[in-house]
Amino acid sequence: MKKYLLLVCAILVLVSCNKDDEGSNSNCSGPTTIDAILLTSTSLSFEWDTSTGTAWQFEYGPTGFDLGTGTVISTSEEDFLITGLTPLTAYTVHLRNNCGSNGFSDYISYDFTTLQTVVNCNKPTNLTLGLITSNSVAFSWNENNETAWEIKFGVSPYVPDANPGFPTSQSSYNLTGLSPSTTYEIYVRANCGSGGYSEYSLALVVTTNP
Repeated sequence: MKKYLLLVCAILVLVSCNKDDEGSNSNCSGPTTIDAILLTSTSLSFEWDTSTGTAWQFEYGPTGFDLGTGTVISTSEEDFLITGLTPLTAYTVHLRNNCGSNGFSDYISYDFTTLQTVVNCNKPTNLTLGLITSNSVAFSWNENNETAWEIKFGVSPYVPDANPGFPTSQSSYNLTGLSPSTTYEIYVRANCGSGGYSEYSLALVVTTNP
């Protein structure tokens, strides 16, 4: 009887161990979020939750591609810029932790569609800071033969296409109502009328005074 009970217990332990492994193909915790920093017609800058690792691997390609057939990148950086994409095309990024001797975590995925190429008018250039206070930032830009613009800004990191902007016919502006000791990103693009908008300027990154 004792041998029988020992055999039953051994079987139960084995079943219990196998059950714990079901549905898990990961040896370490992976990132939980991917966030876009800046999306253009040919590139995506993105970041992710880095609290669970120090090295990562991601693979990207047109949405629907099979893993193993896309472009694979390994990195220890906390953000990355993908370039050379095709305008108005849907892509997917699959990201996972590189856990060294423990292999890789499960993937998380991020879908995005690149923007349409804009060549209707000239984008503003040379954004230049003026007076900075604890709650305001003055800045200006080169007109490049345009007469109307749209300004977008927000707390860094900021994605201009995901937020509304406001128009101006002046090539300088003073943003007010800001928070002290806060980092902002400012973008400007030309309003081309019926032709839509130009590409965005490079980000003007500024931190308000305390």
